[in-house]
Amino acid sequence: MWTAETVLVCALTLLHRSVESFPPIELVDARPPYVSANVDAYVPVGGARIYVLTTTPAFTRARRANYKCGELNAIRKIASVLVHEEWHVRHGSDEAGAYAAQLTTLVALDAGPGNPVYYEVTRSMQATIRASRGTARLSRR
Repeated sequence: MWTAETVLVCALTLLHRSVESFPPIELVDARPPYVSANVDAYVPVGGARIYVLTTTPAFTRARRANYKCGELNAIRKIASVLVHEEWHVRHGSDEAGAYAAQLTTLVALDAGPGNPVYYEVTRSMQATIRASRGTARLSRR
């Protein structure tokens, strides 16, 4: 089994980026209670650090790969999640912009429409936007 740090290096390598080019990244194995159950990573509101969960399906698949960086779709997902969370650190809480950056990254990583990871991220984006619209409606009442 590969270390969490090795998986992170695989994702950064796929992006052609160094860890120094990102906001600080911390690998964690437990999701705090205030974070949605379905996330792969998170940035606390107003935070400047990316927390990557090492217990997600994608991260687990990447760690269990037969060879280093061998589970390409899992690494693509993790790389795109890093870009999504980086977007939040640099631009705020707008999910539409963060998902646009994530989907653009997946296309650049040859995981565009038709790839299961692209489809999964698209579904997550649609669910998040639907949920935020419901919250906005409730707050206007």
